[in-house]
Amino acid sequence: MTEIPAGFQPLREVKGYIGLSGPFFRRQDEDGREVYGFLSDDRHGNPNGVLHGAAILTFVDTMLGHAVVSATGRTCATISLTSQFVAGVPTGSWISGRAEIRRLTKSLVFLDAEASCDDKLLLTATAIFRLF
Repeated sequence: MTEIPAGFQPLREVKGYIGLSGPFFRRQDEDGREVYGFLSDDRHGNPNGVLHGAAILTFVDTMLGHAVVSATGRTCATISLTSQFVAGVPTGSWISGRAEIRRLTKSLVFLDAEASCDDKLLLTATAIFRLF
């Protein structure tokens, strides 16, 4: 079984749906950028033993929201999340992701994200979040 890589700390969110889906983790890379991750297990899989797309998408949505709150200090909600599934991996894999804010207005945040396993790209996404 894969282990959580060194330096990753759990996100605060442990209640509700995020708590059921995670735990999710984050750390800063050598450039000071946030890297997110989670260790998938059997509950994240589909009947074929492959990581379910909804598990990856939940991780990415959570990661994006966390990136918005970290950058703005404001609460937010997902308005739009468009994803492209690129590849699959077996359950038990460590999934990592990055979010990048493309544009920030008074009430909206536009972002891009990727999720991967090792060097294998799993999903790309674009999102719009509403700031409160």
